[in-house]
Amino acid sequence: MKIRNRRIYAGGLLVIIVLTLFTITKFHEETSDPKPKAVEVSASYPIMDKDWAVNYHVKKQRIYFENIISRFSFQGGLTKTPGNKDGYIAVFVNNKWKMNANQSMFILKNMNSGKHKITLQLKKKDGSDYGLKKNIVVQVR
Repeated sequence: MKIRNRRIYAGGLLVIIVLTLFTITKFHEETSDPKPKAVEVSASYPIMDKDWAVNYHVKKQRIYFENIISRFSFQGGLTKTPGNKDGYIAVFVNNKWKMNANQSMFILKNMNSGKHKITLQLKKKDGSDYGLKKNIVVQVR
């Protein structure tokens, strides 16, 4: 009788262990964080107006500009990451072309006194337009 009780006890214990392991495994699968999947950024994702901030300061006859543009490079070779763009900024003063800025910070020098409309256009290296521009009205004293 003792051997039969031991076998029943061992069999019951084995069933309890298997059910416990099964339950723990299922619970772990449901609560564990899934492995992060790599997200591919489309190369055609456009730069938008919210991706470009312009800071400027007027001092005497000069206007100092700082441009902060997400996913944009003025060097060209740094844009191997998909979705990044490169190019330059075409600068217009009172609707007349003044210069091309090949870096994020630049200075407009020898500005005449008065009110000026400054237009900054984001351009590709080949001269075509990204379709983004910033208009700024500045008072030079």
